[in-house]
Amino acid sequence: MKTNYHTHHELCGHADGKAWDYVEEAIKQGFKVLGFSDHAPSNDIKDYGVRMKMDELDTYIEDIKSAKHRAGEKIEILTGLEVEYFPNNEEYYEFLKEKTDYLIHGQHYISYDEKFDHLISGFGLNTKEEIIKYADFLEQAIYSDHFLMLAHPDLYMFGYKEWDETSKQVAHRICKAAESKNMILEYNSNGYRRRKQKTTDGMKNAYPRKEFWEVVKTYNIRTVINSDCHTPEFLYDDVIKEAEEDYLKLGLKTIEFIDLNDIKKR
Repeated sequence: MKTNYHTHHELCGHADGKAWDYVEEAIKQGFKVLGFSDHAPSNDIKDYGVRMKMDELDTYIEDIKSAKHRAGEKIEILTGLEVEYFPNNEEYYEFLKEKTDYLIHGQHYISYDEKFDHLISGFGLNTKEEIIKYADFLEQAIYSDHFLMLAHPDLYMFGYKEWDETSKQVAHRICKAAESKNMILEYNSNGYRRRKQKTTDGMKNAYPRKEFWEVVKTYNIRTVINSDCHTPEFLYDDVIKEAEEDYLKLGLKTIEFIDLNDIKKR
């Protein structure tokens, strides 16, 4: 790996380190591009301790700008955000895009209404109905044209666990939409840090889930591997190297350097 477009920051409340701490590690590891994409602030999602507050957004941006200046030409530094998609919220996405170089999509919640009162965690989707709803959100996110890539698209397997006809159909729905819009799918290495899940087919990674990526391989979809690191030391350690090895074995259509004008070309 020489690039990482999914890097967090201490302002989200569950990561360690300021921008320079991650940049310094990236330079040490020989990275060419480091993109920050911490959890975007939201006035609607009240999950305090999981994302920065709205009045901290400018602090986040300025900290990255300072690290970029300090790094000089040693590495390219990008400013992004990881964002959930909910319909009828266009002004919010346009506001975030004006502030950053790019947005990545990470659906950490689903909802059955537009009031954000009854959010269900993407880590706790247990029923067929819930993972089908998850697919609804990802399709809408893809067609919205707001996002550079989909982060951990197979997150729904964390709670659902079983690879059956429904989870397979969800994978195909995501892939069909991604292929139609030339959307990049992220192989999220951070999933390797999580405990393996017990399924009827044995112990499996919650995500990345191999069966999901075997479906991806049947489509013309570009993929990228990211560390989703929440501490500088996890940018490219042995866990990420193991994930990278598995990723390359899958035979996916891989890219490393992403053109930020990619969205405009869709």
